[in-house]
Amino acid sequence: MEKNSTDSVLKFLDIFSGCGGLSYGLEKAGHECIGAIDQNENAIRSFNLNHKNKVGLCRDLRTFYPKEFTKSTGITSVDLIVGGPPCQGFSTAKRTGGGNNGPNAVLDSRRDLYKVFLRYVAHYQPKIFVMENVLGIRSTASGHYFTAIQNEARDLGYNVSPVELKCWEYGVPQSRIRQIFVGTKIGLPPFALDLFLTKTHFESPTSPSEQKIVTLGEAICDLPPLDANSGSIESTYDLTLRAKHLEKYGARYTHDVLRVDQADILTWHVARMHSERDLRDFDRLAEGQTSKQALNAGIEMEFPYDRETFKDRYTRQHRDQLCSTIVAHLRRDGLMFIHPTQRRSLTPREAARVQSFPDTFIFAGDRGPVYEQIGNAVPPEAGKALGLALAEYVNSSAHARRTAASDNHQRACVAMLEELLNSLYLGRLKSMTTQEFITVWNAVHVIKPSIHPDNALDKSGPVQTPSHRVSPVFAPFYLRSGWPIYLLPIAEEALLRYRNGEITAVQYYFQERVTDHAISCLGEVISADWRT
Repeated sequence: MEKNSTDSVLKFLDIFSGCGGLSYGLEKAGHECIGAIDQNENAIRSFNLNHKNKVGLCRDLRTFYPKEFTKSTGITSVDLIVGGPPCQGFSTAKRTGGGNNGPNAVLDSRRDLYKVFLRYVAHYQPKIFVMENVLGIRSTASGHYFTAIQNEARDLGYNVSPVELKCWEYGVPQSRIRQIFVGTKIGLPPFALDLFLTKTHFESPTSPSEQKIVTLGEAICDLPPLDANSGSIESTYDLTLRAKHLEKYGARYTHDVLRVDQADILTWHVARMHSERDLRDFDRLAEGQTSKQALNAGIEMEFPYDRETFKDRYTRQHRDQLCSTIVAHLRRDGLMFIHPTQRRSLTPREAARVQSFPDTFIFAGDRGPVYEQIGNAVPPEAGKALGLALAEYVNSSAHARRTAASDNHQRACVAMLEELLNSLYLGRLKSMTTQEFITVWNAVHVIKPSIHPDNALDKSGPVQTPSHRVSPVFAPFYLRSGWPIYLLPIAEEALLRYRNGEITAVQYYFQERVTDHAISCLGEVISADWRT
């Protein structure tokens, strides 16, 4: 893919890489993977089979430290570190004997693996990091880990933006939402979702530039039909069926994403075995129906599981809708992923297509490990969207890279904000001109460059109050967002003016820097008003 500038090509390290879905997507966006680490042998084999530089290492990251990685690879610096520490410890799904919250919460050592990721960030100090996880991390242990990741990354010198990535908005045919943490080195403008991550797919497009979401049918219905317990690891395509499929859906996903026109052999289109009882229950489900819906409609089903806990355990997917979120549990069974029209669950290749892996992507290992690799992966098309956003960010921020504010500049900002806090009850914020307010807003970022506008109104988590006396423009502050409590009225006014179109996204997200002179002049005006 042609890039606007070589500066936008980021050399990156993939931590907890799995089989490389995120790396594959970032490479499609033009970035370069120079290293990858995961302890799963099959996943690393898959990674190296599909990445031209074959830079994947099979290591246990808990004991494989950055200095050892540097010694074994010669890599001393990277632009970007990405990765997804195992997410099962944060899953919203309950596990046997307990869950992620409440009195039956289960202690899970995997939850602390984010510290391993940040260990590599601390060592290499990249310009940017991207950490990926499940949405459940927001609520696990009352949000402790969601808070800790942001707070600890700020302590390392990063501005952190927590982003919810709805994968179907970027061409992935499933209802998958991931939690993304984007950290940018202090000295660079903050990363902003509104500015750089462009939604491409819509349920109801309103212009020619907007694409309709990709459905499950578009993703898989050109594949040869199978019965349960049939198919093989290598087989052939049905070209007649493909031609009909392309006539109905076009080539945008089948060719442009899945690259079926470049694949000579169909791999991993093999269906698992199901019991006759399960197959009879499959027959009872209409397309798009869950076992819960069927039971509520009075349909008798034979499955022996607890009817309250597992009401929706069986789900027949629908061709004209998004697929349910592909998960690693597919390794155990496929009961929540019954084919829309066939008497079986999805094959590994169908699951891979739902994750937006091309048919040219080769998976190593047996069927169970392949399902697991697919379910654990970041969809490559989501990774590509992130990669394009990061490239645009780097290009746009190249002219705005900043040196640290001088001591005099910081002192002037602190003095101005202290005076402003004293006059807030006079309605001074509301009466400010746009330019005056932009000066104040940028002063906030000068004294607290690690805080992000999108976090300002998140008042969750504990409040940190230093034991020694400090200016109210610094403390107390919310540990999760990093925002000082007494600066929140300024953040609320900024959001209001942004939503009303009075200040631009570039201004709202601190992409511009105000001069010392502007700070000094406004400080004198506010001080004079206060004395009056």
